[in-house]
This record gives sequence, C-alpha cells and structure tokens, in this order.
Amino acid sequence: MDEKKAKEIVDFVFKDIFDRPNPFSLEETQKRFAFDVDLPERIKDSVTGKDTWAVKRHGVPAMSVETGEELHKKGKIPKPEKLSTLDDVFKFWKTSAYFLGDRCTNSTDVAESDAVFDSSSVYRSSLIHKCQKVVFSKDDWDCKQIVACRTTVATSCLRVKDSALTTSCFAVAWSKKTTKCMYVNNSYDMYECMFCSNMESKKYCIGNMQFTKEEYEPLKQMVIDWTIKNFGKGNTMGF
Repeated sequence: MDEKKAKEIVDFVFKDIFDRPNPFSLEETQKRFAFDVDLPERIKDSVTGKDTWAVKRHGVPAMSVETGEELHKKGKIPKPEKLSTLDDVFKFWKTSAYFLGDRCTNSTDVAESDAVFDSSSVYRSSLIHKCQKVVFSKDDWDCKQIVACRTTVATSCLRVKDSALTTSCFAVAWSKKTTKCMYVNNSYDMYECMFCSNMESKKYCIGNMQFTKEEYEPLKQMVIDWTIKNFGKGNTMGF
C-alpha cells in the first residue's frame, strides 16, 4: 500500500457517495475529513532509530515488530541485572519494555498502520479487523472501501461512526441499515435521506420531513455542494 493506492480508494469512495470527482489531495482529505480520527503516529524505533507507526504510546518507548523479531531471534531480549526491589522493577520496565509498532496479523498491503488483523490494503489506520481498502480510519470491523470511519459492516463510506450495515453514506452516526444517506443520526432502515434523526424506514426525507424523489434530488445537490466547500472548515453539523 502506498499513497497512490490510498488516493485511489479515497477517490472511489468520494465519487460513489457524492457522484463528483474528488477535488482534494490525500493530505487535504485527511485534514478535511479525518481531522478528529486518532490515527497512528510516526515514531522512532527506540532500538534502531528507524521510523515505525504506532497507536499513541504517550512517551512509552516502542520498536517495530520487525525489530522485536530480530532481537528475539538473536537472543537479545533485555534482562535486568537484578530485581531486588520494586524500584528495580520500575527502572527495568521504563528502559526496556518496548511496545510494538507496525503490528499486523494475517494481513497484506498495509502501510503506516498499527494493530491490523485479517485485512488487506490498509493505509494510515489502526485497530482494523477483517477489512479491505481502508484509509484514515480506526476501530473498524468487516468493512470495505472506507475512509475516516469507526464502524462495523460498512461499504464505500466516509465519516461513518458507531453504525452497522451502511452503504455509500457520508456523516452517519449510531444508525443501522442506511444507504446513500448524509447527516443521519440514530436511525434505522434509511435510503436517500439527509439531516434525519430518530427515524425508521424512510426514503427521500430531509430534516425528518418527507419529500418526493423529484423534490429531493436538487436539494441533495445543494447539500453536496455545501459539504465539499465547507465540511471540516469549522462546521461539521456535529458529524
């Protein structure tokens, strides 16, 4: 996984949701849409001095999985000279208990990520389980083609949080079985709805009010225009 592949994933999701080409670079996409996602950070391997990527450790020393495996292979795992007091234990732990970065299990094509399990094509993300094509995300399960998400069972989504069974959605939170929705919260079984909350089994609703498909479409285009121009620049509608 590299920046080019990550950008391709972002562009696909953007086009699928908004039906517009993505005007943002990969860096701009992160700033606009993943600004609040707790992404892995680049840190120095405390043993080799090389870069590694890890979930924030708050100053705790870390090393890459590769370094850890090499030390173990060579029998160079640190051991204390003595452990007579609790202070000895603390001193040893502080200087030698390296946590690992770049953790990856049964996964392929992963870059700048940490704690990735049974997944493929993951970029700058962490705590990813059984997912494919993930960018700028954290704590996701069974997802495909997602950007800046924290969710379960999602396909082609951007900024979906704490939801399930979402498809082609933007800015959806605590909802289930939503398709082609934007700015939807605490709702179930929704299709082509915007700015809806606490709703169930609706189509073409805006602000919890029913519209016809013909009325809905031009208003949707206005919302897309506003989102592309303004989202992430101080106004996110709570999403």
